[in-house]
Amino acid sequence: MLRQRTVLICFLTALTACGGSSPTAPSGPSIPNVAGSYNGTATITLPEVGQSQTCPASTSVTQSGASVTMAPMVLGGSCNVSLPLGSVTIATTGAIVTGSGSGTFDEPSCGTYNSQVSGGFSGREFSLSVSATSPTCVDFNFSATLSR
Repeated sequence: MLRQRTVLICFLTALTACGGSSPTAPSGPSIPNVAGSYNGTATITLPEVGQSQTCPASTSVTQSGASVTMAPMVLGGSCNVSLPLGSVTIATTGAIVTGSGSGTFDEPSCGTYNSQVSGGFSGREFSLSVSATSPTCVDFNFSATLSR
């Protein structure tokens, strides 16, 4: 019995000497997991003609680290349109990194739009705002709030 106690004490002493202290969590924030299917509502506003419409919306999101790819957002009801979203980079807070979703896109019937994208992911919610302007097309603003 005394021998077992001695072995146990030696083992515990060796464990402590070899870094037997409790492990620590990784330091620093990590990128949140935002992949999934999202549903909610979206509003399209045409400021030049004073019109606005709110419709049901859905999209799906895939993710590889901070790189997030969003499938086209499908707007149902009277909107009946599919809006391409593409890829963005998100920060550790879930926010879309400034400029990662901004740029230009072509609308075949009227020309090129310049767009600014903002928003991001928070918990189970995804919010997105897009402002699109064009010298040859009708400007529009788009906002959506969806959850998974």
